[in-house]
Amino acid sequence: MSGLILVGSGWHPLLFRAEINALVGTVDVLHPRVVHFQNTPPPSSQEYTNLLSRLSRAALLDDVVQFGGFSDISELDILAQNIANWADDNLPAGSFSVRGRYLGSAVEGISRRGLEIEAGGLIYSETNPVDLENPEHEVVFFICGAVDGATHGDSVICDKPILIWGIREKSFSRPNYIGRQPMDRPFFKPVSLEPRLARLMVSLSHRPEIEPDFAIDPFCGTGGIVIEAAVQGISVLVSDLDPVMAHGVKKNLEWAEIPEGTLVEVARCSTRSISEQWGSRKNCIFAFDPPYGRNAWKSDDGLELFLATLTQALLIDPHSSICSMLPAGAESLENDPSQNYIVMGRPWSEVTEKIHACGWDVVLNSPVKVHKSLARMVIVCHPSN
Repeated sequence: MSGLILVGSGWHPLLFRAEINALVGTVDVLHPRVVHFQNTPPPSSQEYTNLLSRLSRAALLDDVVQFGGFSDISELDILAQNIANWADDNLPAGSFSVRGRYLGSAVEGISRRGLEIEAGGLIYSETNPVDLENPEHEVVFFICGAVDGATHGDSVICDKPILIWGIREKSFSRPNYIGRQPMDRPFFKPVSLEPRLARLMVSLSHRPEIEPDFAIDPFCGTGGIVIEAAVQGISVLVSDLDPVMAHGVKKNLEWAEIPEGTLVEVARCSTRSISEQWGSRKNCIFAFDPPYGRNAWKSDDGLELFLATLTQALLIDPHSSICSMLPAGAESLENDPSQNYIVMGRPWSEVTEKIHACGWDVVLNSPVKVHKSLARMVIVCHPSN
């Protein structure tokens, strides 16, 4: 087997896997936090570079590893020999180190440090000297146990612990949010979306076969979502009915380090008229966080505003995709598909019917915790046709 091992954050494994699906397509799930992407172009090709660039957009991707192998957990010396046998045939000449990591709960009888030392001793040779400070190659392994203490429900579980290993892909870089936190921006409001969640919404609105040209947010607020899109070089069409927000988001977008040539347009308008504001476009993604708080959804106005946005999105780009977040009760964190949770003050089945009537299908819904009594349902919608 070949390909890439993609290792996700423990915060929300389900949304990590959904994010990777949205960015690159079908993957094999080895563990709730580990997926195997097999359709990998040759590492020396431009296509491979483009793939790593696409993966760098992921908010919940922690590590990228060139696939080596995996096995059930057994005795430590057997596991070390499995890694060494693979290295004999696959590790390029040059210095190396061996680094291990636990994913989930620790596995009884297996020491991460002990496996590092044992495997490193077996791999060591004249052509592969050990260098713990600046190795040319990093052999990495993951001791994957049960995902314990999870906040968010997940249908994928770890039936038995496994060991996964390979060579770390040094060309992959994780997003760096230093300096882009809400309080760092020149225009700040307490309800501002934190960058990782904003970036997650942008990547969830991707589809593997489409490279987005425009990210559209009709409830921009302080601009958390569109900032994360724009710093990736995606042009943004930004609007808000509140003139204070429309003015403030301009300041934040001017402050953000956006690549040259990235289009930024800001308007003050209602979400009900964004198709008139922006006209017909191609290769669009819509990512937005509607007005937040229970009071915003007590009347039918809140739901109608959300549905109106869905209708407007189809008018702008009938082949687009949407990621949004909707208020839900904390009980939805169980994420039991048999339960008809209350979302936006209504049974979820009723909300999905109304979304479908607007020309959209819900392809993903998963809750995220806000605090102990409130969650938000992250949803992704694709056109029904």
